[in-house]
Amino acid sequence: MNRVMLMLLCLLSGATLAKPVTLSVPELVNNIKHAHPYIAAMHEQGVQKQLMLTQSESVFDPRITQQTSSRVSGYYDGAYAAQQFVQPLQSMNARLYSEYRISDGDFPVYEGQYETLSGGEASVGVALSLLRDREIDKDRVSVSNARLAISQWQAEFAGNLNETLYKGISHYLYWLGTALQVESVTALLDTATSRKKGFEERVKQGDLAQADLIEFEANLLQQELLLTELKRELMARQVELAFYVRDQQGEMVSAETFTAALSDIQWPYDVTTSTIMALKNKLSAHPAVLALREEARMLENKQRLADNALLPKLDIKASVARDVGSGPASLDGTEGKLGLSFSYPLGNRSAKAQASAIKSKRNEFAYKQQLMQDKVTQAFNKAYRNWQQATQAASLNQKNATLADRLYDMELKRYNVGDSDMFVLNARESARIKAQMKKIKADIDVYMAELALHYAAADLLL
Repeated sequence: MNRVMLMLLCLLSGATLAKPVTLSVPELVNNIKHAHPYIAAMHEQGVQKQLMLTQSESVFDPRITQQTSSRVSGYYDGAYAAQQFVQPLQSMNARLYSEYRISDGDFPVYEGQYETLSGGEASVGVALSLLRDREIDKDRVSVSNARLAISQWQAEFAGNLNETLYKGISHYLYWLGTALQVESVTALLDTATSRKKGFEERVKQGDLAQADLIEFEANLLQQELLLTELKRELMARQVELAFYVRDQQGEMVSAETFTAALSDIQWPYDVTTSTIMALKNKLSAHPAVLALREEARMLENKQRLADNALLPKLDIKASVARDVGSGPASLDGTEGKLGLSFSYPLGNRSAKAQASAIKSKRNEFAYKQQLMQDKVTQAFNKAYRNWQQATQAASLNQKNATLADRLYDMELKRYNVGDSDMFVLNARESARIKAQMKKIKADIDVYMAELALHYAAADLLL
């Protein structure tokens, strides 16, 4: 059991943790893959698809049939029994069979085919199709489509897992950004609050005007209001993140005890120039494209089956039989049988219409495949542009935050020596807080942009 699962069980059991715990991105990904009910439901769909394949293949299982007949009254008293073993084959709609039959008593002339020598008759034979059903038939299409359905499920599973991971990691980043903002404002508020006593002493001593203290307290109140709003947002983010963090039973786990630090997230989705090319090469194998490709192959099977229905039916059956024992001389010896059956509906308009309709459907699907590939490429290109802008914005916001800190420090020194006033100092502090908030958001935006690139290429699974 990994560290995340142990931690989650402790949370649910009410155990007291020695210290707040971290949740890294790889741990979140692993948790979603193995514990989220939606993913478990998708796995069960895969089990069902596999069983459907087994069910489709069962039509080619060997079988035994038995037939008995006995006259219980009348002039003739013939009794007859036959047992046949049949093995269907997937090639040429063929069936191998062997049969043993035996009869006793007298039969009328029109039932002479039931007569055997006293030891019975053993035969082996084969039946197969020469035209219609030779290359394809509904049973073989059923097996092929069942296999394609598994491949389609695999593509859909990969796409849905990619989607779920994207949503889960996105909520993780939203929570992380808000938690970092709460941490930053809390630290700045603690620093400002620690200076309040000093200002109050200076007011008592007449070294500072009462208006400056009121101005300072007003600014302090704005910071407290900002912190309250951020904490409210953080609670909402924790609830959203809890939907993706599960225990071994798939139950949601509270995210309130998680700590937030950029150094702890173990970000696995870094993006470089070489990464861009590698991700772009994966677009042709995007799950959404592959799922449509498998469905198009199912339509191809339908087309083959419709074309098959246009062919005349010409089947051949050959067998070799031998009777053993005593009886009529006409039944003695080895006999070979060869039979042909032929049929073809005149006009056959229904099959022709169906074949044309499926051909049109395949053309429609070809356009849908092209559109899906274009959408995937468009989404990736959009994510790439966004990543470029996000990285530039993060760099500028870092510089802005550093500059705002320097300006505040300079203004504080000026205020302490009497060269500035509280209004300007508060303005500098407000600007510093805003710059810090923007810097944190810009850093999270870079992570979101990198995540979006991997998501667009369906490459979030570690």
